[in-house]
Order: sequence, then C-alpha cells, then structure tokens
Amino acid sequence: MFVRQKKLPTAKTVKRLVPLTSKQIAIKKVLDEQLATNFSTREKLVVVCGPCSADNPNAVKEYLQKLAVIKNEHPDLLVVARVYTTKPHTDGTGYHGLAFGDNGVSMDGGIVAARQLMRDALDLGLPVADELLYPELYRYFDDVVSYWFLGARSSEDELHRAFASSLDVCVGVKNSTDGYVPRAVASLYAVSHPAVFPFDGVQFSTCGAKYAHLVLRGGDNGEYFSNISEQSVSEAKQLLQSRGLNDFIIADLGHANSGKIADNQLQNARMVAVNPDVNGVIIESYLFHGKANNKYGYSKTDECIGLEETAELFNILSEGFALRKKSQDSDDVIEIEVKE
Repeated sequence: MFVRQKKLPTAKTVKRLVPLTSKQIAIKKVLDEQLATNFSTREKLVVVCGPCSADNPNAVKEYLQKLAVIKNEHPDLLVVARVYTTKPHTDGTGYHGLAFGDNGVSMDGGIVAARQLMRDALDLGLPVADELLYPELYRYFDDVVSYWFLGARSSEDELHRAFASSLDVCVGVKNSTDGYVPRAVASLYAVSHPAVFPFDGVQFSTCGAKYAHLVLRGGDNGEYFSNISEQSVSEAKQLLQSRGLNDFIIADLGHANSGKIADNQLQNARMVAVNPDVNGVIIESYLFHGKANNKYGYSKTDECIGLEETAELFNILSEGFALRKKSQDSDDVIEIEVKE
C-alpha cells in the first residue's frame, strides 16, 4: 500500500530556489570537458573523494573547502568531490542521505540543501559526483553533477542501466556486492549502448553513455574480499577489451576492498597508484576519522579516513602515479612494497 505523504517541488522550482550563476555554469562546463578529455588521454589520475554519504551541510561544506586546498597541491590528480545525497543499505535500514531531509520527513528541504552543497563545490572548482540511486531525483541535480555512479545494488537493475545510458557525463558502473566482475561488465555494456525504456509516463530512447566505465569495489561471499590486485585488474581489463568496451577502470579503495576498515584505503592506494591499468580511485574521507552518529564531521555510515590521512593518501597517489609515468617512459618494472 502506498501512502501519499506530500508532493515534492518540481525540479524547475528547486532550480529557481538554488540557481546557478553564469560563472558556475561555465565552471561546470570546463570541469565536464576536463573529465571527458582525461577519459581518453588518462593524463591524470581521477580521485573521487568525500564522505560515504553527505549529511550535515555545514560539515560537508567545511570538508569541501579543505579538500580543495589539498587538491591544489596535486596537479597530477583530477579530484572530484563525492557529494552522495542518498545512501543505499543492504537491509534497507539506516541513514538514507541528505536528500531525505530529517529522517525522511522533509525531502523537499533535503533536496534544496543537497543542491546548495553541490553549488558550493563548483565555487571551489570541484566537479561533483553523486550516486544515481533514485532516477526520480536526477532532474534536481542534472546541471550540477559531473560524475554519476551506479552503485553495487543498482548496477544490475534494468531501469538504472537504461537511465544511465542517457548520460553525457562520466558514469561509473560498480560490480555488485558479490564481487562478480563479468556481470558488472555486462551491465557496463548495457549502459554504454542505446536503450528504450518507459519513465514517468513517457517512452524514452538513449544513445548510450560515451563515458561509462567499470568500478571495482570488491565483494562479499560471507567475508569481504578485494578485486583490485594487479591480477584482478588485469583480468577485468582483458574482459572489457573482449567485449569492445572502454577499459578505463576505477578502483574503489573502500567498501569490500578495504574490508570496511577506513585505514586500509591507504594500503590499497599504495598498491593501485603504480598500476597502469588503474585510471582512478574512490576514497571515503571526511573531516574526522571513523564514524559516529550525529557527531559533526564524522560519517554516519561507513567509517571514513580523516583529513590528515586524506592528505597522506593523496601524497601516496601522486608519488605512485609519478613512478608509473616514469616507468612507462623508460619501460622499467616497478616493484612496490605494500605496508601492513
């Protein structure tokens, strides 16, 4: 049984409440072009970084300001602000994200607050990433988000795949929670190709997402396991190439790849930074290390690394990426020590 609680404001109304200036529109265009160009050239390592799920707007804004400072010290990294406005859960319970407002009773206010945060990121020169969890919310953020992700619980869903195939910005397609990469590649194939589907009482057709790519986030078969080792990434790349798909690959340093332990992201960074088959990473990072419900600057969901560890992780990525480029220029073999 559906219970109709209230009508949400239209996307047009929200965009009037939180409009983009001509400068912000221009910044968004430039950032989109940078990401699209790098998708082909791979001159920089993409780093999608931010809280597991955006919560307190003041804390997230403070985080974004400090992230922008760290970013400016690493011109070899293409940093994207992770502003995930909704949050999925395996059992459907828990914090559902900023867009849901106060415990899901004020989504209209939550949507406005989320859009304001994304606009703040643009002012800092940071492209915005969000998860495409509820396609219905897409229209509220389509002009501010430069990077969409299909999460592990959505990437095999037909509506999500068809909807994502319409996007003309970067789209990351994660493997599902079981960690099985061939099905993720099949989902990427669907997102990368044209589709016809019904939505909101209209029949739509798409052209396929030009900048769609694979995201490896590990898996869970009763215990967490990683799929971002050199061998795993190489196998994924071969599979992508066999299907005629773009072999741009992002490694999620958190989630199952880290065993849900935030500090393990640094060890993962040391491993993937020098791997020429890895074109980007996802980091769960916030003002303070760990997680705590309703505590300023702490994640409400998965634990995150704090700013100090984030700065260290960026250094690891920059150093590893530089070694990678040097090796590619000289055809040397890199041996890297992974610290326990």
